[in-house]
Amino acid sequence: MERPNVLLALPDGELAAAEAALRRAGFEPVRLDESGPHVDLAAIDCDEQPEVAQQLHATLHDGRSVPTILIFGNEPPEYGERGDEYAMKPCPPEALIYRLQAMLIRTGRTLPGDAAGMAAEMGDVPMMGEGRVISVFAPKGGVGKTTIAVNMAVALREQTRDRVLLFDADVGVGNVTAVLEVPAKKGLIDLADSPPEEWTDLAFEHVTAVHSETGVRVLTWGTDPGDSEKITVDLLLAALRWGKANHAYIVVDNHPGYDDRTMAMLTLATEIFLVVTPEVGALRNSAQFLTLAREVGLGDVVRVVVNRANHGIAVGDMSKTLGLPVSATVVSNGPKAVMASNEGHPVILKFPKEKIAQDLHNVARLVTQPPMAKVAPAARRRVRCEASVRLA
Repeated sequence: MERPNVLLALPDGELAAAEAALRRAGFEPVRLDESGPHVDLAAIDCDEQPEVAQQLHATLHDGRSVPTILIFGNEPPEYGERGDEYAMKPCPPEALIYRLQAMLIRTGRTLPGDAAGMAAEMGDVPMMGEGRVISVFAPKGGVGKTTIAVNMAVALREQTRDRVLLFDADVGVGNVTAVLEVPAKKGLIDLADSPPEEWTDLAFEHVTAVHSETGVRVLTWGTDPGDSEKITVDLLLAALRWGKANHAYIVVDNHPGYDDRTMAMLTLATEIFLVVTPEVGALRNSAQFLTLAREVGLGDVVRVVVNRANHGIAVGDMSKTLGLPVSATVVSNGPKAVMASNEGHPVILKFPKEKIAQDLHNVARLVTQPPMAKVAPAARRRVRCEASVRLA
């Protein structure tokens, strides 16, 4: 099978790792100083040498259109063209591969690695597994993100009976085991002092707990905020890679911020469930996140979930303000949610007949039973409308 050639214009310190990862995934990396090979795709660091990056981009789009990933730190370059994508730093090798694979699919190309002979080259741990990653995210704390992540994982397990991993990546703050009672287990912190070659399947299995009532598997980062700095992006990515290779669904509870670890998790998500509550502060922060998501090429994988939807700003007004439809709503039921959390039981199991439990199941059905595509959808993102809610 022919390997797609990928031109890499990256800093010297990142080039070797990216080349090795791309080869394992079935791509053929090409350096700037190599001449001859036809270029199918390109990845350009726009910050290292801005003028060189812009000139290279112009060359790649002179009389042709080479799909290009433009990697930036703070502000995206202004010279991007149709078919290009933006990736905000950090863009680790796994994230780069994911984006390149998506670009191939959109251009009608076959993904590298489909041939049987490629399996041996990929090694024992494939760069990208088959599991579906659902990242639950909110740019503001206190909106019920963890409760939704935990109940979604349990609902996915109930609806599919597949292997489900609940991955607590809210490093330094969150701990899903405060909502879902599992046997005392270790976490990623117990692997943090080990070299990467010891981050094996067996090692991750050893630090993973199982919720006995449902069979949901739970992997936490740890419990002591003082250990948070030891949890690196590389360790989180290795855990996610293991999760994808060994589970049908991975529900990631993310940190409510934009640090390197969170951005890496979001970049590798199959879908991002943005949790919003009907209040101005949460809505403003969510609108800011959506702007960023669109700039870095993640806008198409975001789904809006409104929690406590029966109080505050109307759902229709929220949708207009965010520029996205609301995919699901969850009613407020504070007393029962708190009671379930305090006991370590998911709401959907403790109060299965309540409206909140039905709503949480519907959130999971966005994954297990995706709606049929509508005919001739409106081009919503090109239309400016007056926001129904003041955000300033």
